[in-house]
Amino acid sequence: MVEPVDLGDLFQEIVNLQMDLFAAVDQRLRSELDMLLISLLPMRVIAAQGPCRVQDIAAALQISVGGASKSVDRIERLGWCRRSENPGDRRSSLIELTPRGHAMLMDGNVILEEEMQHRVADVLGPDSTQFARALERLRATGADVSASPP
Repeated sequence: MVEPVDLGDLFQEIVNLQMDLFAAVDQRLRSELDMLLISLLPMRVIAAQGPCRVQDIAAALQISVGGASKSVDRIERLGWCRRSENPGDRRSSLIELTPRGHAMLMDGNVILEEEMQHRVADVLGPDSTQFARALERLRATGADVSASPP
């Protein structure tokens, strides 16, 4: 018989794993590319969505619009993205990566993938696919649960 898991302990393990992964990737990005993880994550969204608004980045990363705007400001100062007029909404800009930004994103993604391979995929082996699907289910269910309190 499988003993029930202590949900408080499970919560702490999930939080600690997230913090460990964030710290490991951020440290390598800083030391090898002089890049912050909080810059790489919005760049990944911009690359995936094409030209997008700050609001789109905030929604994708589940952060505040202010936080997303500060990240975009930092990325723009570094020359990794540029803003252009949004023809569909004069109140917002469209953000796209520059060629230099695309190069930095590719280098950053290599580090991200190496750390995830080493810290997750190598540890879980074939179970890493099941783990990824379980996380997707939990996130999808969490979004549904958030809409209506228990």
